Amino acid sequence: MASLILPDQVTIQLIDSDNCPVRIPNVLFRITAFARRKNDFQLQPFATDSEGLVSITKKELEAEATAHYDSGVMDYGHISACSPIVEIRMLTNEDIKRAVEARKIWANLLAGERDRWKSLEELLTLYSNANNDRLRPSLPHESSSLCVSWNMPGITYSHRFVVAPS
Repeated sequence: MASLILPDQVTIQLIDSDNCPVRIPNVLFRITAFARRKNDFQLQPFATDSEGLVSITKKELEAEATAHYDSGVMDYGHISACSPIVEIRMLTNEDIKRAVEARKIWANLLAGERDRWKSLEELLTLYSNANNDRLRPSLPHESSSLCVSWNMPGITYSHRFVVAPS
């Protein structure tokens, strides 16, 4: 049974239905790694740059997994035990509101998050500046996510995420 192998790097490019880049910054994404036992990993947020491109390193993915362990080590198995199929999803406005609300409980950066953010304020500012409400997913079959397989060591994956104006 294949297991998840975190890639060295992942890029996600926003594109329109004509395959042209959509250049909107601060569109936030989540990557879900599906656990075979215990809880799934919701790795987020990952933001687009001014070119509509998200670049995610293995170190950032590992940092987000570490934050999950810090929030409840008994709640999660090792991320490498997850299915190699991951879901890439653009956060909804409701997802963003829930993430901000959750920070009222977790009022400090978790282990792992401290590798990505200088402060909780920086993380919350990213959420508050999100441009997700300007777009809607426009993927084949009206799906709002991509499901892809990450099962090769030392790989860089490039994904295209089709969007349309809201």
